[in-house]
Amino acid sequence: MKSMKLSKEIKISIALVAVPLVISFLLILLPVQEEYTARGEIAPVSDLGINGSVHFTYVYSGIIENYLDKFYVFLEFDDVEFITLDDDEYEFYTEYYVGSDAEEDAYKEQTVANAVHVTASEIGEEDVFQDKIDDILYHSAEYYGDSMGLMVAIGLVEEMNNVDYSRHGSLTIAGTGTLEYDGTVGSIGAVKQKLFTAAANDVDIFFIPKDEDIYGMYSNESEARQVLREENLDLNVVPVETLDDAIEYLENYDTGKVLLQ
Repeated sequence: MKSMKLSKEIKISIALVAVPLVISFLLILLPVQEEYTARGEIAPVSDLGINGSVHFTYVYSGIIENYLDKFYVFLEFDDVEFITLDDDEYEFYTEYYVGSDAEEDAYKEQTVANAVHVTASEIGEEDVFQDKIDDILYHSAEYYGDSMGLMVAIGLVEEMNNVDYSRHGSLTIAGTGTLEYDGTVGSIGAVKQKLFTAAANDVDIFFIPKDEDIYGMYSNESEARQVLREENLDLNVVPVETLDDAIEYLENYDTGKVLLQ
């Protein structure tokens, strides 16, 4: 039997088809254990059923298991950052992102309840108090985490006192931070991506937790200062320790005043 010799053109065609398939196969097979966080969006508290003008901030995050995942994440998101995880960290974050909806809901419910409690001077009866919590949680179903607490509380102050800290939309006010039962603002994660998010949305005032006295170089304040310097972000970042600090700043706001340098 006479053997068939493939032409050069056929060999090139086969190579053009095979090489991408081999690369894709390797990308799927090669394991990667990383967490990613990426620039997100700001959303008005009015989306949560609150009659306020301020915004809360959310980012995109998750874990990747192979290089193909990493490639798609890189294409899909802006300002994405990858952090390598060891085996224990990877197991923890896998449970966090995949199997902890109930825990995440509990954190969010607690910070919303704290926000309502701290601002509830005009809410009389307990059932009205709980109805407000339930209404905010219902409207926030598509968002996870507890870093919206501070901005929820500021929005409730606007609603309950019929004030508009945005000066009829002339200011874009956003921020991040949990809220404790006593009105203290708690630290959060993904500071860098939240600063990128605020800058991309032309935010005029961006609140973060004032926590440098507690956590030092690992604080949200310290990280924010470093990001502003290294990325040359034009952003008015305002660290606050309590809800009252944030309200005082908004009530006495001077255009162009920068508190974090």
